Amino acid sequence: MSTDLLIKGLFAGAFSLAFAWVVFTRYDGEIGSESSTEGGQKYLPLIHGALLPAFIFALILLGLKFYGTAPTMKMVLTMCFDIFLHISLYYVVLIMVLPIFRKYISARACAMLWLLPNYLYITQQSYMEIPKPLFTLHVSSSLIKVLALIWLTGFIAVFGWNIIRHLAFRRKILKNAVPVTDSEVLALFQNELEETAVHKPKFQLVMSDDVSTPLTIGLYRRSTRIILPKKSYSLDELRLIFRHELIHICREDSWAKFFMMFCTAMCWFNPLMWVAMKKSAEDMELSCDETVLLKADESTRNQYANLILSAAGNDTGFSTCLSASASSMRYRLKAIVKPKKRRTGALIVGLTFFILCMTCGYVSLAYGEDTGATTIFRNHDLTEFVADDITVTGGQYTNGIDNVDAEALTEYIAGLRTQEMTGNYSYSEDDKDLSIWYNSPYGIVLVDLHTEYIQVIYLSDENDAWYTYHLPEPTDWEYVDSLVPPLPTAKVELSDGTQYGGSHLDATVIKLVRNFDNQSVVLRNNEAKPHEGGGIYGSNLYLEYLDAIVTFSMPLISDVEVLIESWGYSSSYTVAMDAADSITFEVADYPAHYTITASFQGSNGIYDVTFVFHIGDVDSI
Repeated sequence: MSTDLLIKGLFAGAFSLAFAWVVFTRYDGEIGSESSTEGGQKYLPLIHGALLPAFIFALILLGLKFYGTAPTMKMVLTMCFDIFLHISLYYVVLIMVLPIFRKYISARACAMLWLLPNYLYITQQSYMEIPKPLFTLHVSSSLIKVLALIWLTGFIAVFGWNIIRHLAFRRKILKNAVPVTDSEVLALFQNELEETAVHKPKFQLVMSDDVSTPLTIGLYRRSTRIILPKKSYSLDELRLIFRHELIHICREDSWAKFFMMFCTAMCWFNPLMWVAMKKSAEDMELSCDETVLLKADESTRNQYANLILSAAGNDTGFSTCLSASASSMRYRLKAIVKPKKRRTGALIVGLTFFILCMTCGYVSLAYGEDTGATTIFRNHDLTEFVADDITVTGGQYTNGIDNVDAEALTEYIAGLRTQEMTGNYSYSEDDKDLSIWYNSPYGIVLVDLHTEYIQVIYLSDENDAWYTYHLPEPTDWEYVDSLVPPLPTAKVELSDGTQYGGSHLDATVIKLVRNFDNQSVVLRNNEAKPHEGGGIYGSNLYLEYLDAIVTFSMPLISDVEVLIESWGYSSSYTVAMDAADSITFEVADYPAHYTITASFQGSNGIYDVTFVFHIGDVDSI
């Protein structure tokens, strides 16, 4: 498992445990302990439905302000593709397993499952990176524009229509609505408010001829109205009605419906999303029924069932009502009259969210096609991009531009075919990658070349820009290696590193000479300084008991000279080759500076190299 995947799993696990704990600790509320009002409002929201939409809209606004239109649109496209493709698939699966969940776990847990994708925005954070995509969908540049336009048109149409329909419905039913004036009804309503412990309720109780079932409308408490049809209800029936609607308000189910509508608008192309929106509304009502009937006797359950049956009707927009639809009436009445004991569903909720997070983003979209000369170097003269530092990972490491044909390497990258990608990836599982730091007209530019992908970061004083491109033709590593031949490296590790801190380091090269065709070329020749090079430090190192194991990246072709120096004296001796690529020697029993000199057989000649490092207490060196 890669480090990135481990970190992603830790964060996903933390959130999953939090959700599971919330469901578990509130399970008593499903059987009656919600009667306690200590600490505030009795009934609490499942998950606020505005989280993900608010994150997207905030991202758009901030992006337009600080980055401009084009970068913002690309950023939003990336996020929306990752998240809403995943949501679309998630709801399809949830619809399939929902009958089983409804049979064995609480209605509250079922309702919560529909809202879990609200937290998928966390997968867009850097700590939620994944190594690389499993699938990449390729779309041409001309087709992506058409598809994006079709999708945007559909989103605006669906989202706009639902908003307009909601506002029209609200205006219609409130046009002739009048406040409830019956003192007995108002007293009962006030009693339920006190029982619910709503802090400073701002919503109003009204009556209207334009509704056939009690309902609540409004996203914000100040604009929320509980509407009663002009019918005669007993006080017991009104008590059940008020409790039902107050639970909807406290749990912010109107925002939950808004979220489901938003997801449906984003995924309007998936016909099952429309089914998901209806199923989620059903589970919200079932969850509400479950809580209304806490510790209710058979008589109360029958009265509640008859009340729902007599008030059958449909809600519109983001309103909630006592009887949402006739289609779900049979299942709902059965759950009311003959309730079955169900488990909390805490484990299901936690596990579902963990899987939801861990699987998000593995499908990427690659669109458009151009060359690196356009996408990376932006059609500038390549001589304006000067390579300053090159790093090769995957077993070989070099820095600076020693021994590198930087001009040919830049030309190779400029000729690569590239497709812009969506996604948040580290590519940490790639066997090999090459990073080049350029000084350019745009400031510092980092080009990170992988086998099938290339990442480009433009670093400037104003802001940074990050792009990822897919390579339809994999990187020709044989050719790249010929332009960037590896240089010798040395890794130092103590013989009992586990006991003494797990200490190891990469030795620093201070002198490097390449011999090829009877010619010697000095690639690096730095003057050794007292504290140059990395070190294995610590006063707790029992040096007299330790050996140093030095492993080289290239085959040795000579014995190794080791120079050990302290402030007072130094010693020098030769270590015979223990193996083709490593040596082992006893470290000094005092803090010291080590210089190692040896010759190696490289792919393009023989290298004479001098390495330096420290072992011991840093204060004593």
